[in-house]
Amino acid sequence: MPVPVSPVQPSARARRRWLGPQTLRRLVQLGVVGFIATVAGRQFVLGDTVPSPEAFCPFGGVETLYSYLSSGNTINHTHLSNMALFLAVAVTAVVARGAFCGWLCPLGTVQEWVHAFSRWLQRRIPPLGRAMRGLNKALNPRTPRGTVGGATLGQRLDRWFSYGRYLVLAWIIGSTIAYGSMVFRDYDPWAALLNLVEWQLGFGTLILAISLIAALFVERAWCRYACPLGATISLLGWLSPLRIERTASACTSCGLCTQHCPMGIDVARADAVTDLRCIGCLSCVDECPRPAALDLCLAVPGSTKPA
Repeated sequence: MPVPVSPVQPSARARRRWLGPQTLRRLVQLGVVGFIATVAGRQFVLGDTVPSPEAFCPFGGVETLYSYLSSGNTINHTHLSNMALFLAVAVTAVVARGAFCGWLCPLGTVQEWVHAFSRWLQRRIPPLGRAMRGLNKALNPRTPRGTVGGATLGQRLDRWFSYGRYLVLAWIIGSTIAYGSMVFRDYDPWAALLNLVEWQLGFGTLILAISLIAALFVERAWCRYACPLGATISLLGWLSPLRIERTASACTSCGLCTQHCPMGIDVARADAVTDLRCIGCLSCVDECPRPAALDLCLAVPGSTKPA
Protein backbone atom coordinates (compact mmCIF):
# COMPACT_ATOMS: atom_id res chain seq x y z
CA MET A 1 0.00 0.00 0.00
CA PRO A 2 1.58 3.32 -1.05
CA VAL A 3 2.23 5.74 1.77
CA PRO A 4 0.15 8.91 1.29
CA VAL A 5 2.25 12.03 0.92
CA SER A 6 0.85 15.51 1.42
CA PRO A 7 0.98 17.53 -1.80
CA VAL A 8 3.34 20.47 -1.96
CA GLN A 9 1.50 23.79 -1.69
CA PRO A 10 1.72 25.83 -4.92
CA SER A 11 3.59 28.70 -3.27
CA ALA A 12 6.05 26.34 -1.61
CA ARG A 13 6.57 24.46 -4.87
CA ALA A 14 7.12 27.68 -6.80
CA ARG A 15 9.66 28.77 -4.19
CA ARG A 16 11.38 25.40 -4.30
CA ARG A 17 11.61 25.55 -8.11
CA TRP A 18 12.92 29.13 -8.09
CA LEU A 19 15.67 28.14 -5.66
CA GLY A 20 16.14 24.72 -7.25
CA PRO A 21 18.67 23.23 -9.66
CA GLN A 22 17.07 24.61 -12.84
CA THR A 23 17.82 28.20 -11.87
CA LEU A 24 21.46 27.31 -11.24
CA ARG A 25 21.62 25.25 -14.44
CA ARG A 26 20.31 28.11 -16.57
CA LEU A 27 22.78 30.54 -15.03
CA VAL A 28 25.63 28.13 -15.80
CA GLN A 29 24.38 27.68 -19.37
CA LEU A 30 24.12 31.42 -19.87
CA GLY A 31 27.65 31.89 -18.53
CA VAL A 32 29.12 29.26 -20.87
CA VAL A 33 27.33 30.64 -23.94
CA GLY A 34 28.43 34.14 -22.97
CA PHE A 35 32.04 33.00 -22.65
CA ILE A 36 32.05 31.26 -26.05
CA ALA A 37 30.36 34.25 -27.67
CA THR A 38 33.03 36.54 -26.19
CA VAL A 39 35.83 34.32 -27.47
CA ALA A 40 34.23 34.14 -30.93
CA GLY A 41 33.80 37.90 -31.02
CA ARG A 42 37.41 38.53 -29.99
CA GLN A 43 38.67 36.16 -32.66
CA PHE A 44 36.52 37.86 -35.30
CA VAL A 45 37.93 41.26 -34.34
CA LEU A 46 41.54 40.34 -33.52
CA GLY A 47 42.02 37.34 -35.82
CA ASP A 48 44.59 34.65 -35.06
CA THR A 49 46.23 36.68 -32.30
CA VAL A 50 43.70 35.21 -29.84
CA PRO A 51 42.58 31.58 -29.33
CA SER A 52 39.90 30.20 -31.63
CA PRO A 53 36.62 29.14 -30.01
CA GLU A 54 37.32 25.67 -31.44
CA ALA A 55 40.16 25.41 -28.92
CA PHE A 56 37.44 25.07 -26.29
CA CYS A 57 35.65 22.14 -27.96
CA PRO A 58 36.23 18.86 -26.05
CA PHE A 59 35.26 16.71 -29.03
CA GLY A 60 38.40 17.90 -30.78
CA GLY A 61 40.23 15.84 -28.17
CA VAL A 62 38.37 12.72 -29.32
CA GLU A 63 39.19 13.43 -32.95
CA THR A 64 42.89 14.04 -32.41
CA LEU A 65 43.46 11.38 -29.72
CA TYR A 66 44.68 8.65 -32.10
CA SER A 67 47.01 11.02 -33.95
CA TYR A 68 48.46 12.35 -30.70
CA LEU A 69 49.05 8.88 -29.25
CA SER A 70 50.53 7.48 -32.48
CA SER A 71 52.68 10.39 -33.62
CA GLY A 72 52.68 12.98 -30.83
CA ASN A 73 51.03 15.53 -33.13
CA THR A 74 47.52 16.92 -33.23
CA ILE A 75 45.51 17.12 -36.44
CA ASN A 76 44.54 20.41 -38.07
CA HIS A 77 42.16 22.70 -36.17
CA THR A 78 42.81 20.92 -32.86
CA HIS A 79 45.00 21.92 -29.95
CA LEU A 80 46.36 20.36 -26.78
CA SER A 81 43.60 22.32 -25.04
CA ASN A 82 41.11 20.04 -26.78
CA MET A 83 42.82 17.05 -25.20
CA ALA A 84 42.76 18.65 -21.76
CA LEU A 85 39.09 19.58 -22.11
CA PHE A 86 38.15 16.10 -23.29
CA LEU A 87 39.93 14.61 -20.28
CA ALA A 88 37.96 16.96 -18.02
CA VAL A 89 34.69 16.03 -19.73
CA ALA A 90 35.54 12.31 -19.48
CA VAL A 91 36.13 12.64 -15.74
CA THR A 92 32.88 14.58 -15.41
CA ALA A 93 31.01 11.83 -17.29
CA VAL A 94 32.40 9.10 -15.04
CA VAL A 95 31.44 11.11 -11.96
CA ALA A 96 28.13 12.67 -13.05
CA ARG A 97 26.99 10.92 -16.25
CA GLY A 98 25.76 13.36 -18.93
CA ALA A 99 25.92 16.51 -16.79
CA PHE A 100 28.20 18.19 -19.34
CA CYS A 101 25.45 17.90 -21.96
CA GLY A 102 22.73 19.15 -19.64
CA TRP A 103 24.65 21.96 -17.96
CA LEU A 104 27.61 23.08 -20.09
CA CYS A 105 27.17 22.25 -23.79
CA PRO A 106 26.48 25.52 -25.67
CA LEU A 107 24.78 23.82 -28.63
CA GLY A 108 22.46 21.98 -26.26
CA THR A 109 21.63 25.30 -24.61
CA VAL A 110 20.84 26.94 -27.95
CA GLN A 111 18.50 24.05 -28.80
CA GLU A 112 16.73 24.48 -25.46
CA TRP A 113 16.22 28.17 -26.22
CA VAL A 114 14.79 27.34 -29.64
CA HIS A 115 12.34 24.85 -28.13
CA ALA A 116 11.35 27.36 -25.44
CA PHE A 117 10.63 29.86 -28.22
CA SER A 118 8.45 27.22 -29.91
CA ARG A 119 6.43 26.77 -26.71
CA TRP A 120 6.10 30.58 -26.43
CA LEU A 121 4.69 30.75 -29.96
CA GLN A 122 2.27 27.90 -29.28
CA ARG A 123 0.81 29.74 -26.28
CA ARG A 124 0.25 32.90 -28.31
CA ILE A 125 -0.91 31.39 -31.61
CA PRO A 126 -3.82 29.01 -30.79
CA PRO A 127 -3.94 27.23 -34.20
CA LEU A 128 -0.21 26.50 -33.95
CA GLY A 129 -0.65 25.29 -30.38
CA ARG A 130 -3.46 22.94 -31.38
CA ALA A 131 -1.45 21.58 -34.32
CA MET A 132 1.59 20.96 -32.12
CA ARG A 133 -0.50 19.23 -29.45
CA GLY A 134 -1.96 16.98 -32.11
CA LEU A 135 1.51 16.17 -33.44
CA ASN A 136 2.82 15.49 -29.94
CA LYS A 137 -0.13 13.25 -29.15
CA ALA A 138 0.53 11.16 -32.24
CA LEU A 139 4.33 11.10 -32.42
CA ASN A 140 5.92 12.60 -29.31
CA PRO A 141 8.31 10.06 -27.76
CA ARG A 142 7.18 11.26 -24.32
CA THR A 143 3.50 10.36 -24.79
CA PRO A 144 2.52 8.15 -21.78
CA ARG A 145 2.61 4.47 -22.58
CA GLY A 146 0.03 1.82 -21.92
CA THR A 147 -3.05 3.78 -22.95
CA VAL A 148 -3.27 2.27 -26.44
CA GLY A 149 -1.13 -0.79 -25.86
CA GLY A 150 2.62 -0.64 -26.08
CA ALA A 151 4.91 2.09 -27.32
CA THR A 152 3.62 4.70 -29.71
CA LEU A 153 5.09 5.18 -33.18
CA GLY A 154 6.95 8.21 -31.88
CA GLN A 155 8.49 6.22 -29.04
CA ARG A 156 9.68 3.49 -31.36
CA LEU A 157 11.15 5.99 -33.84
CA ASP A 158 12.79 7.92 -31.02
CA ARG A 159 14.49 4.78 -29.70
CA TRP A 160 15.71 3.71 -33.13
CA PHE A 161 16.97 7.16 -34.05
CA SER A 162 18.77 7.53 -30.72
CA TYR A 163 21.34 5.00 -31.91
CA GLY A 164 22.25 7.34 -34.76
CA ARG A 165 24.73 9.27 -32.65
CA TYR A 166 26.77 6.09 -32.06
CA LEU A 167 26.90 5.50 -35.81
CA VAL A 168 28.11 9.08 -36.29
CA LEU A 169 30.76 8.57 -33.60
CA ALA A 170 31.98 5.33 -35.20
CA TRP A 171 32.19 7.01 -38.63
CA ILE A 172 34.16 9.96 -37.24
CA ILE A 173 36.68 7.83 -35.34
CA GLY A 174 37.20 5.43 -38.25
CA SER A 175 37.53 8.18 -40.85
CA THR A 176 39.82 10.30 -38.68
CA ILE A 177 42.18 7.36 -38.18
CA ALA A 178 42.08 6.51 -41.89
CA TYR A 179 42.55 10.03 -43.28
CA GLY A 180 44.28 11.87 -40.41
CA SER A 181 42.01 14.91 -40.68
CA MET A 182 38.89 16.32 -39.08
CA VAL A 183 36.39 14.72 -41.43
CA PHE A 184 33.50 15.86 -39.25
CA ARG A 185 34.38 19.55 -39.20
CA ASP A 186 32.59 20.32 -42.48
CA TYR A 187 29.40 18.70 -41.10
CA ASP A 188 29.65 19.89 -37.50
CA PRO A 189 26.74 22.23 -36.60
CA TRP A 190 28.72 23.67 -33.68
CA ALA A 191 31.62 24.65 -35.96
CA ALA A 192 29.06 26.05 -38.41
CA LEU A 193 27.51 28.17 -35.65
CA LEU A 194 30.92 29.59 -34.77
CA ASN A 195 31.71 30.24 -38.45
CA LEU A 196 28.52 32.26 -38.86
CA VAL A 197 30.36 35.08 -37.09
CA GLU A 198 32.64 35.24 -40.13
CA TRP A 199 29.78 34.57 -42.60
CA GLN A 200 31.25 31.23 -43.62
CA LEU A 201 28.52 28.96 -44.98
CA GLY A 202 28.83 25.28 -45.82
CA PHE A 203 27.24 21.87 -45.41
CA GLY A 204 27.56 22.21 -41.65
CA THR A 205 25.33 25.29 -41.87
CA LEU A 206 22.62 23.12 -43.43
CA ILE A 207 23.02 20.56 -40.62
CA LEU A 208 22.78 23.40 -38.09
CA ALA A 209 19.62 24.77 -39.72
CA ILE A 210 18.01 21.31 -39.77
CA SER A 211 18.95 20.76 -36.11
CA LEU A 212 17.48 24.08 -34.98
CA ILE A 213 14.29 23.61 -37.01
CA ALA A 214 13.94 20.11 -35.56
CA ALA A 215 14.40 21.59 -32.07
CA LEU A 216 11.16 23.53 -32.62
CA PHE A 217 9.32 20.20 -32.54
CA VAL A 218 11.59 17.84 -30.54
CA GLU A 219 13.72 19.00 -27.63
CA ARG A 220 17.46 18.70 -28.24
CA ALA A 221 16.98 16.85 -31.52
CA TRP A 222 20.70 16.99 -32.37
CA CYS A 223 21.66 15.74 -28.91
CA ARG A 224 19.19 12.88 -29.06
CA TYR A 225 19.90 11.56 -32.53
CA ALA A 226 23.27 12.65 -33.92
CA CYS A 227 25.70 14.20 -31.41
CA PRO A 228 28.98 12.20 -31.33
CA LEU A 229 30.21 13.94 -28.17
CA GLY A 230 26.97 13.02 -26.42
CA ALA A 231 27.49 9.41 -27.54
CA THR A 232 31.01 9.41 -26.09
CA ILE A 233 29.83 10.92 -22.81
CA SER A 234 26.96 8.44 -22.52
CA LEU A 235 29.31 5.47 -22.88
CA LEU A 236 31.64 6.86 -20.20
CA GLY A 237 28.64 7.74 -18.04
CA TRP A 238 27.76 4.06 -17.75
CA LEU A 239 30.61 3.92 -15.20
CA SER A 240 29.12 6.68 -13.05
CA PRO A 241 27.77 5.84 -9.58
CA LEU A 242 25.50 8.92 -9.63
CA ARG A 243 21.96 8.57 -10.94
CA ILE A 244 18.33 9.54 -10.35
CA GLU A 245 16.18 7.03 -8.46
CA ARG A 246 12.41 6.87 -8.06
CA THR A 247 10.76 5.91 -4.78
CA ALA A 248 7.61 4.05 -5.79
CA SER A 249 5.85 4.57 -2.45
CA ALA A 250 6.05 8.36 -2.85
CA CYS A 251 5.27 8.44 -6.58
CA THR A 252 1.71 9.14 -7.76
CA SER A 253 2.49 8.14 -11.39
CA CYS A 254 1.42 11.58 -12.63
CA GLY A 255 3.96 11.29 -15.47
CA LEU A 256 5.26 14.86 -15.18
CA CYS A 257 8.84 13.61 -14.94
CA THR A 258 8.51 11.71 -18.21
CA GLN A 259 6.69 14.55 -19.95
CA HIS A 260 9.43 17.06 -19.08
CA CYS A 261 12.47 14.89 -19.82
CA PRO A 262 14.23 16.61 -22.77
CA MET A 263 15.73 13.29 -23.89
CA GLY A 264 12.48 11.29 -23.96
CA ILE A 265 13.34 8.94 -21.08
CA ASP A 266 10.37 7.22 -19.43
CA VAL A 267 11.35 8.27 -15.91
CA ALA A 268 7.90 7.52 -14.46
CA ARG A 269 8.32 3.79 -15.13
CA ALA A 270 11.94 3.44 -14.04
CA ASP A 271 13.12 2.50 -10.57
CA ALA A 272 16.52 3.95 -11.42
CA VAL A 273 17.37 6.17 -14.40
CA THR A 274 20.28 4.31 -15.97
CA ASP A 275 19.35 5.18 -19.56
CA LEU A 276 22.47 6.27 -21.48
CA ARG A 277 20.53 9.21 -22.89
CA CYS A 278 20.24 10.94 -19.50
CA ILE A 279 21.95 14.36 -19.55
CA GLY A 280 21.68 15.03 -15.82
CA CYS A 281 19.60 18.20 -16.30
CA LEU A 282 17.41 17.30 -13.28
CA SER A 283 14.27 18.57 -15.04
CA CYS A 284 12.40 15.47 -13.88
CA VAL A 285 13.37 16.12 -10.26
CA ASP A 286 12.41 19.77 -10.56
CA GLU A 287 8.99 19.03 -12.07
CA CYS A 288 8.05 16.27 -9.62
CA PRO A 289 5.30 17.50 -7.21
CA ARG A 290 6.42 14.98 -4.57
CA PRO A 291 9.91 15.89 -3.29
CA ALA A 292 10.50 12.38 -1.93
CA ALA A 293 9.69 10.60 -5.20
CA LEU A 294 12.82 11.44 -7.22
CA ASP A 295 16.31 12.07 -5.92
CA LEU A 296 19.98 11.82 -6.84
CA CYS A 297 21.61 8.74 -5.35
CA LEU A 298 24.88 6.81 -5.38
CA ALA A 299 24.76 3.22 -6.57
CA VAL A 300 26.93 0.49 -8.07
CA PRO A 301 27.66 1.44 -11.72
CA GLY A 302 25.75 -0.72 -14.16
CA SER A 303 23.13 -1.94 -11.68
CA THR A 304 19.48 -1.35 -12.54
CA LYS A 305 18.06 -1.66 -9.03
CA PRO A 306 17.73 1.22 -6.55
CA ALA A 307 20.58 1.56 -4.07
